[in-house]
Amino acid sequence: MNIKWLKQNAVIVGFIAAFLVVLGGVVWLQQSASSKGAEVDTALEEQRSQLQHYSTQKLGPSRENIDLVKKDREQVAHLYQQLLTTVGRSQIPTHSDLRAVNFLQQMASQVAHLRQAAETNNVKVADGFAFGFGRYAGSQPQLPAKGLSEEETKRVLTLLVKQLRAIEQISLLLISSHVDEINQIRHSEAEPGGASAEALDIPIPDDPKALYQVLSFEFQFTCTGEALRAFLNSLTKSEWFFAVRSVKVVGEAPSTEKSSPGSSATAALATPPKPVHLSVTMRIDLIEFPDNQPAKQEAGKPGA
Repeated sequence: MNIKWLKQNAVIVGFIAAFLVVLGGVVWLQQSASSKGAEVDTALEEQRSQLQHYSTQKLGPSRENIDLVKKDREQVAHLYQQLLTTVGRSQIPTHSDLRAVNFLQQMASQVAHLRQAAETNNVKVADGFAFGFGRYAGSQPQLPAKGLSEEETKRVLTLLVKQLRAIEQISLLLISSHVDEINQIRHSEAEPGGASAEALDIPIPDDPKALYQVLSFEFQFTCTGEALRAFLNSLTKSEWFFAVRSVKVVGEAPSTEKSSPGSSATAALATPPKPVHLSVTMRIDLIEFPDNQPAKQEAGKPGA
């Protein structure tokens, strides 16, 4: 009887079973959503509580941390001043009213002075050697900073004057060390468009906030080992901060003369050995330290 009834009402039974399954799924989803909603409400309440807590607090660093930062700042400033005192001249002085004509006059005077010093000390330099400024010297000199804005012109001329004086100092040290010959001087180009044999492929950094500024130079010269030692020692004693970045030395062995079979051993010992001549390529950086320090915080500002 029951089986017959089920067979007769199979569609109704199937529909009721499907409805119960769907109903169970809906109930399960509702309970799951309720559980998730409770978790979200709990997390939101915690964040609201934290926000309420922070809103009642006084934001900002503690007095201990402020004092520590001030102490560190004062210590760094003190060490920086000690550094400036140790290196001697921290910057190469320049004039505020620089003009291109003035630079050309200074350059011509300096080149003539260096050539005279080289001749006096028997240091060879090639005819027409302009000590790294051939671009602005010669029969048809190029006017520096031509067609640039006023601000850019001042920047270029300032760099050129600094390079001029740095090369003068290093060249005089080479001459006073009695090197054999100064072959070439290269330096970073202060203005664009000046690709030449004297241009050093090292850009000039332009960061006003940097702790120090670097001007790079490369000197190629011939000398003896004794003259090289004298030059390096003189660099360490310079009033300006010169740093030797790299040195490439190629030695030239002294010539050997064959002695006659009848020459005595005593005569051979009495003949002093000929000095070894070195071909040196040296990169030297001029390090400048700005005198201005970051301004102290004004009173009334946070942390003051």
